[in-house]
Amino acid sequence: MRILILTVTAGHGHNTTARAMEEALVAKGVDVVVLDMYKYISRVIYNVVDKGYLFSVRRTPRQFGRAYSSLERRETPRRVLRILNQNRFLAGRLAGFFADYQPEIILVTHVFGAQVLDVLKRQGHLQVPIMGINTDYCIHPFWEDVSSVDYLVTPNELMRYAAERRGMAPHRLLPLGIPVGAKFQKQMDKQEARAALGLEQDKTTILLMGGSMGYGDMLHNVAQIDAMREGYQLVCLTGSNQRLYQELRRLQVNTPLRVQGFTDQVALYMRAADCIITKPGGLSTSEALACGLPMILVSPIPGQEDRNAQFFLNSGAAVLVTKHFPVADAVYAVLGQPSRLEHMREAITRIAKPTAATDIANVAIQVAKGEWPEGTRHAEPALTR
Repeated sequence: MRILILTVTAGHGHNTTARAMEEALVAKGVDVVVLDMYKYISRVIYNVVDKGYLFSVRRTPRQFGRAYSSLERRETPRRVLRILNQNRFLAGRLAGFFADYQPEIILVTHVFGAQVLDVLKRQGHLQVPIMGINTDYCIHPFWEDVSSVDYLVTPNELMRYAAERRGMAPHRLLPLGIPVGAKFQKQMDKQEARAALGLEQDKTTILLMGGSMGYGDMLHNVAQIDAMREGYQLVCLTGSNQRLYQELRRLQVNTPLRVQGFTDQVALYMRAADCIITKPGGLSTSEALACGLPMILVSPIPGQEDRNAQFFLNSGAAVLVTKHFPVADAVYAVLGQPSRLEHMREAITRIAKPTAATDIANVAIQVAKGEWPEGTRHAEPALTR
């Protein structure tokens, strides 16, 4: 069986999702190709989309948030955006690849890719099923428009009403979760994880992350927690942010502090921790959920990360640091109250989907064989306008 995973580099989450799905499908003996759409078509377009996204969320986050909200409310004319996206041009450049590889089903991790597949399917160049994977705890703009996508995988059943309100046919929604790598599904005792990492066994451990780029005011957060003098143990993962790594290494604190740059042991660090302080990215929060880790959310990017934070707050799985509720107060609210911590862990158990990658892989294989999932109907369009 041949399965294509189409992804787009706009941040790291969509590619991380694609890699998790590749891992799950390869484990089942499937022939898998992961294709970065813009990288394949044009290096120029690839750089513009990737660097443009990173610039927007880092340098002009408020403007990014306003644009995202406008798209959600459908205030920006769809016709104008389709022209800007050049979907027909992009579809023509991809048609040859699909004809050569001939996948039996396509998984797509970004709505821009889904738009191009929608064009190809409408033009008759694709006859295979398409499954979209939504990578945040909200429905991204445009998913309601790609009517040739057969199924949309959503992070949780709780998003069903929001999706239906956006005009999506309920029998096409698959609330299977956001896929994470197999390392995050592996169960491990907290003490065993701390021993493997050389961390102190008897100290409450707080993990601080800022995504692969090391976003967020981690220096300020570490200083605040250090001032609490509660005997915590701190672990900071700085990703590829070398400047932050060096600044944290020079920081004078009384609290035991481990500073770690880019690492492939994130799952192990999560297993070793009692809670995590992180930005509410769709993938990092899904990984934390898979590890049963209560979350303290900081510095959400306006747009999808704001929506992620609201989902977790309303679900009871996280607290949010704000101007009037600083990180030290949040840490005390979580770790200083055992009953609160237990309630958060119970909430995580209710909403976590640690086996999402395997579950999506099973459904994808089933759909590729023409065996439609229970409760769905293939004869009708997947997503209605």
